[in-house]
Amino acid sequence: MEQGGARINNKRQPLVSLVCVTYNAAQTLPQLLGSIAAHKSNAVELVIIDGKSTDSTIDIIRQNETIVDFWISEPDKGIYDAMNKSIAYVKGKWIVFLGADDMLMNDFDKMLTALKDTDTIYYGNVIFYGKPFSKVYDDYYLTKLNICHQAIYYPRAVFEKYKYDLKYNVYADYHLNLRCWHDPQFKFQHVDYLVASFPEGGYSFYTKDPEFEKDRDVLFKKYLKPKSYYRYLNRTLGFGRMLLRFIQNK
Repeated sequence: MEQGGARINNKRQPLVSLVCVTYNAAQTLPQLLGSIAAHKSNAVELVIIDGKSTDSTIDIIRQNETIVDFWISEPDKGIYDAMNKSIAYVKGKWIVFLGADDMLMNDFDKMLTALKDTDTIYYGNVIFYGKPFSKVYDDYYLTKLNICHQAIYYPRAVFEKYKYDLKYNVYADYHLNLRCWHDPQFKFQHVDYLVASFPEGGYSFYTKDPEFEKDRDVLFKKYLKPKSYYRYLNRTLGFGRMLLRFIQNK
């Protein structure tokens, strides 16, 4: 295990912790770090959880320790295991997860001013497949598309209650959002600021999650309103099969 970072005063609590999970990310990490450097302040910390990279990722992190508050490099069980691990090291009131190939956008600083209620999950706009994406989610739309994790500012209270379920190796963030959406302790609030950009495709685009696909119907029924669930079934199965599910209460 290796670790380091510029964190000196452990008593300081920043407003936001940016968490980046890396593994052999040397080609893209410098661009992310450059975008973070433009917004770094006492209100923002950066924590990097590395899965024991074998390329020059650690060298790049060491070269940028002026903006990396804490980093650790050791083997892990994948992206969501590393994200879960990060909670032990972050100090912010809100937590944002970024991929090594993402970028912060100019409205990031404005977003910080919107963070008020520590039981509210705030989400902004992102560059999605080259275009701004500013959808305000409702219960039904969550059956169509997960909220982009680069846009979400989770209060610490979320991770005091939940962790990413490693059963879902690609869509554990989708599962987490469904649980939080259903939980009366939390509310989601859209803020009309462009906060991040991510490249076309990505891990969830190219990788399947058979466990989530197997459980999708059950999860939607469990965590969303019945009207949204049956609209989803009508969209995906057709009216006849949806009606049969409704009659059978499945």
